[in-house]
Amino acid sequence: MEGLAKTGGLADVGKALPLALKRRGHDVRIVLPHYQSIAEDVHTNRVIQTLGVPMGGTEIWCAVNQVMIEGIPVYFIEHHGYFFRERFYDDGFQEYGDNAARFGFFSKAVLQLCKALHFAPDILHCHDWQTAMLPYYHKVYEADHPLFQNSASIMTIHNAAFQGNFSGDFQGLLGIQPQHFVMEHFEDYGQINFLKGGISWADKTNAVSPGYADELLTPLGSHGLYEVFDRRKADLSGIVNGCDYQDWNPEIDPMIPANYSVEDLSGKQLCKQALQKRFYLPERPEVPLMGIVSRLTQQKGFGYLIPALYTIMQWEVQLVVLGTGETWIEQEFYNLARNFPDKVEWHGTYDWELSHWIEAGSDMFLMPSLYEPCGLNQLYSLRYGTLPVVRAVGGLRDTVENYDAKNISGTGFMFDEPTVEDVIDCISWAVKTYYDRPEHFQQLVRNAMGVQFEWDQSAIEYENMYEAALKKA
Repeated sequence: MEGLAKTGGLADVGKALPLALKRRGHDVRIVLPHYQSIAEDVHTNRVIQTLGVPMGGTEIWCAVNQVMIEGIPVYFIEHHGYFFRERFYDDGFQEYGDNAARFGFFSKAVLQLCKALHFAPDILHCHDWQTAMLPYYHKVYEADHPLFQNSASIMTIHNAAFQGNFSGDFQGLLGIQPQHFVMEHFEDYGQINFLKGGISWADKTNAVSPGYADELLTPLGSHGLYEVFDRRKADLSGIVNGCDYQDWNPEIDPMIPANYSVEDLSGKQLCKQALQKRFYLPERPEVPLMGIVSRLTQQKGFGYLIPALYTIMQWEVQLVVLGTGETWIEQEFYNLARNFPDKVEWHGTYDWELSHWIEAGSDMFLMPSLYEPCGLNQLYSLRYGTLPVVRAVGGLRDTVENYDAKNISGTGFMFDEPTVEDVIDCISWAVKTYYDRPEHFQQLVRNAMGVQFEWDQSAIEYENMYEAALKKA
């Protein structure tokens, strides 16, 4: 959840969607593991001293703490052995060996918490593999409990490449019954697959964009889960993430050097100048400045973008990069910055303020993703008049409209194939438009800034899915 614990876009959704649902009158509760970083940074109140969670024929005890965030109760499951660690899922080199136990325990603890609070949820909304055991526990172990008899479960998939694959030895501890450790449910080449089980047992499943939902129904785009997605396709849908325009709005953003609007873009030029200065690049207003804010992983398309950049940086362009990730990608950006010191600068960290600066000060934003379930940075870029250059996949295809020179329409530039040649052609197209058709480029900026992806609209679509799930359950 953004502001408490974050490794990706799921955290933004984990805060923004509940707030939108609350604005629409729903009683929303959020439950998180009480990670060490939360304990260090957030003052919470103890609401349950001891909560028993049945696991593997025994009972594991935890405590529950709470904080209120904009009127929503947020509960933290506190178990020092499971959650008080430096990192959420791994030690920096490999995943924790007990992740199956940790997140199976968390899923059961959520249901135990509802019992302790005498809270009867209509919807149990689960996100990604970390909570994917909950639909199973709900259906198999708690369906007859008075609090859950009228409940339905939702499985939202933010990135189906991460599935929670664990040794079959955890079957007994997790309480997966033998008849359910089969390929239709949890079994995956002898291992337990949390996400596969969640999709199998949830009443409804959604991806975070219609485009990504479509891709999950193909052998190529389903991350090895084609059979289970195909079997449950009647219960699969796609809902585009919204954007939090309280945090991402150039008219009121307190972090950027100058505010601006679609009616007065002068502040954007000041942001560009300040960004060039902060990244130690020549302050050249006439040169297109491209930005990247990203996890540096293969998924994000760096396998074909980086070779392309050695050609692109021969042009009159500049590039600023913010992000960390796979060592080889970090090394490549270090090399690019060394080879093109007046054109490329990379900051190998994550900085919330600097990400706002890049969105505001860049002319273009590069997102050449191999796949992209939804994406948030292209939504931020649109609002800031920074034209996205994206691959036409998943949520990028759903949220960016390709430039049409004939009608001077569109909000960005798209390419299809994940190849060096295609990404060079697309960035070349964007750069030539910047130089040769500045009036077109500026119209695209205005078009982009007029696009809105409001969470309130996404919340309505979630409500419709909730109602369908309740009817099904």
